[in-house]
Amino acid sequence: MEELIKLDAYPIRGLVRRLLQDKTTRKNIMFASDSYTDYGAGYRDNSQMTEGVLLGFDSCDIQPRVYKAAAEQTERTRKRAEVFTPAWIVNQMNNHCDAEWFGHLDVFNKQDEQSWEINTEPILFPEGKDWKQYVDSRRLEITCGEAPYIASRYDAATGEIIPLERRIGILDRKLRIVNENATDEDEWFKWAFRAFQSVYGYEYQGDNLLIARMNLLYTLADYIEAKWHRQATQKELEKFLNVICWNLWQMDGLNDTPPYGIPSDEVVQMSLFDDEEETADDEIVYCKIYDWRKDISKLFKSLKKRGKGMKFDYVIGNPPYQEDNDNNNRQKPVYNLFMEEAFKVSDVVELITPARFLFDAGQTPKAWNKKMLNDKNFTVLLYEQNGASIFPNTEIKGGVAITLRNKNREYGEIGVFTAIPILNYIIKKSINTNE
Repeated sequence: MEELIKLDAYPIRGLVRRLLQDKTTRKNIMFASDSYTDYGAGYRDNSQMTEGVLLGFDSCDIQPRVYKAAAEQTERTRKRAEVFTPAWIVNQMNNHCDAEWFGHLDVFNKQDEQSWEINTEPILFPEGKDWKQYVDSRRLEITCGEAPYIASRYDAATGEIIPLERRIGILDRKLRIVNENATDEDEWFKWAFRAFQSVYGYEYQGDNLLIARMNLLYTLADYIEAKWHRQATQKELEKFLNVICWNLWQMDGLNDTPPYGIPSDEVVQMSLFDDEEETADDEIVYCKIYDWRKDISKLFKSLKKRGKGMKFDYVIGNPPYQEDNDNNNRQKPVYNLFMEEAFKVSDVVELITPARFLFDAGQTPKAWNKKMLNDKNFTVLLYEQNGASIFPNTEIKGGVAITLRNKNREYGEIGVFTAIPILNYIIKKSINTNE
C-alpha cells in the first residue's frame, strides 16, 4: 500500500514544524494518546509533538489509522471510540448538508448505495444565492480525526486514494466551485484561500490532528497542480498553512480546552447543558479560533453564548460514542454530550451516532432521549440496524443513525421510533397531519 503521508517530500517537506503549531498555547500540539509511550518518556500522552520526534519515527508511525496494526486499531477503537467513517457515508452526509443549503438533493453527485455518480455539469445556484456565498459558508467537523468530511484524499476506512474529480469533502466541493467560477489565477487563489478559511475542525489526539492538517495541505497542492499545472510555491504553502493550523485545532470537545487544559478535577465537572458563570478562568486554558471575516481571534466557548456573533452554518461529524475506560465496566456514552455541544454553535447539525436513544434505550439519560424524540426540529435521515454494515468489525447494539437538527425547520416530532422506515414515515405523517 502506497504511503499516504510523506514527511520528507513535497508538499510537507520543510513545514513539519509549522504543522505542529498550537495557536492557543503558542506551543506544539500534544500526543494526547498513549499509542507511542513505548518510545520513551518524551512520547507520553501529555508530551508535545516535535519535528525531531516525528523525523525519528518509522515511516509507518505517522500514517492514517488504516495503516496501523490490527491490534492497535482495535485498541484505539475500544479506548477512544475511534471509529472512522467510510467515504460513502461521508458523501451521503455532506450531500444532506448541501441539500439544506441549495434547497434540493443531488447537487454535486447522486448517491448509489456505497458509491456515487458525479454531476459533471457546472453547479447552478438557487435564486438569492451565489457561488461566493457557498465558498464562504462556515462548516465545522467535530472530533474530526483525519478530517474525512473536509478533505477526501482517501477513504479513511480503507486507505484507497480517491481521484480528484470524485472527491466529496466539504473543502473539495468548495474548490470545485472556485474552479468553475474564478476567471483567472489571482481570483482563483483569493477564493481558494477563503474556502480554506471557511472550513474548521477540532480533534483531541495529536497524531490524528497532524494528519488532518497534512491532508488539507495535500489537497491544496493537488488542486493547484490540477488547475495550474505546477507545484505550489513555498510562500503559497506557508500562507495557507497558517489558516489550516488556526482552523484545525486540538481540543477536548466537552470542555473547550486543549488536552489537560483544566488543572483540577473539580472544574472538569462543569455543566454541559447550562450557561454558567465562568470561574477560575485564570487557571483554565480555553481554545482560541479565528474569525477571518472580522480578522480577530476569539475563544471557541464564546460562540456558545446567546446573541449575535460568529456561528457555523453547519456542523457535521462522527463524535466519540463512549468515554475512555481502561476497566471492564460498561462505558458511559458521550455522543449525546457532543450533540448538545454542537447544537450550541450551529443551527444545523448532522451527526452519525448510535441509535439506541431513538428507542429510548441504552445508557443515555431518559429525559434526554425523550427531549430528542419530541424535538420538532430533529429528524432521522438514515437508520441502519446492523452497525457493522457501516463500521466493519464493530458491534453497536441497536444500530446507528444519521440525524439532522435544523433549528429553523420543523420536521414534526418523532414521538416513537421503529426500525421499519415505512412505519416511521406513517408515524411522522400522522403527527404532521394532526398539527
